[in-house]
Amino acid sequence: MRAAEAAEIARAACLEAAAAAYEDAGLRGLCAEGRWEAAVGAIQGLDLHELLRARGADPSSTPPSPSAARE
Repeated sequence: MRAAEAAEIARAACLEAAAAAYEDAGLRGLCAEGRWEAAVGAIQGLDLHELLRARGADPSSTPPSPSAARE
C-alpha cells in the first residue's frame, strides 16, 4: 500500500470518528465545546496501525512522511 493510500484511509477514519462522536455528543445534550472535545477525543482514540492492518496494509512498511524524515 502506498503512503498516499494509507493517508487517505487514515483521513477518512478520522473524519468518520469525529463526525460520529460530534453527533452522539449532541444527542447527549453536550454544548458545542463538549461536542468538539468528544470529536477530538474520538480521533485521538483511533488505533491507526490497527485500522491499516485491517485494510490489508503493513503500517511498518509505509514510508515515513517527508516531514518525519527531516526529524
